[in-house]
Amino acid sequence: MNLLSVVNSQFVNLYNESEMQRIKVTPGDIQKVAELAQIPLPKMLIDILEEGIIYGFKIKGTSIIINFVYVADIIDVDDNYPYFKEDIKEGLIFATDLGGNVYYYGKGQEGAGLYIVGAGDGNFFEEATKFAETFEDFFIEGKGIDILEMR
Repeated sequence: MNLLSVVNSQFVNLYNESEMQRIKVTPGDIQKVAELAQIPLPKMLIDILEEGIIYGFKIKGTSIIINFVYVADIIDVDDNYPYFKEDIKEGLIFATDLGGNVYYYGKGQEGAGLYIVGAGDGNFFEEATKFAETFEDFFIEGKGIDILEMR
C-alpha cells in the first residue's frame, strides 16, 4: 500500500518524492512492533510501517502537522516516551505533531482506537482523547479531524 494513494484530500503531503525518507523495514521489525503493542495491529498500520516511508502531513484549514515515526522509534518508545508503556499496556505511538502531542493506537478509556495526548500532560491513559476508531476512518474518510482541531 502507498498511503499517499489512499489518503483523504484533507491531508497534504509535506514532502515531495525526493525528500521522503525511506528506511528498510524487515519482518522482524514488524514482529517487534507487534510484540511491543500487545494488541493486534491493524492491517493499514502494518502496511504503512512496511513501506518504510516517513510521512508528514498538514491537515488543510488547520495548523496541525502530523509526522509518522520510524519503526525504530516505535521500538525505542521507552527512550522517547518512558512513561507511555506504564500507562498504555496495549498500544503504540505511531505519530507526533509540532504541538507536542503524540498519536497512539491502542486501548484507552473509550476502547481501542486512535488517540491523541500531550506528551507532557501526565497520564497517557487518563488524558488522551479518542479521535477515530480506525486508521481507515481517519486517513481515508477524514473522520476525527474536527476532534483534533478542538485540542
